[in-house]
Amino acid sequence: MNMNEIDALIKEKIVPMRNRVVEGIGQKHPHIQGVVENLTGTDKELGVQVAENGRTVGEYTFHLSGMKVIDVECGVLAPEVHLPMGIVRPYRIIEKSVLERALNDEQDFINEPFKTMQKYLPDITIKFQ
Repeated sequence: MNMNEIDALIKEKIVPMRNRVVEGIGQKHPHIQGVVENLTGTDKELGVQVAENGRTVGEYTFHLSGMKVIDVECGVLAPEVHLPMGIVRPYRIIEKSVLERALNDEQDFINEPFKTMQKYLPDITIKFQ
């Protein structure tokens, strides 16, 4: 199966960058990673819907172990996070152009994760299945 442009962006650029950022944050700010993992558990699936000009062009399920992405399913939106209060199924909707822009901020995500994430929050919609 040929990967389309969006699949390649996710699997070959976004996921490796995210894993490097998670590793960098773990080294630089270990308390942040610990808090997030305590709140969300260790194994979870996160959903991402990629849009272009408001039209969905890709759906993905990120399988995580801790905060690290260990696998990505293309064409599948099946998020699932187990919390003490039950299961939630959050997914993000984000424009392809925003993902491409985020690739340039890898070091900023490591150095100042909250400030950098705040820069992108207006461009991310979170929904639940």
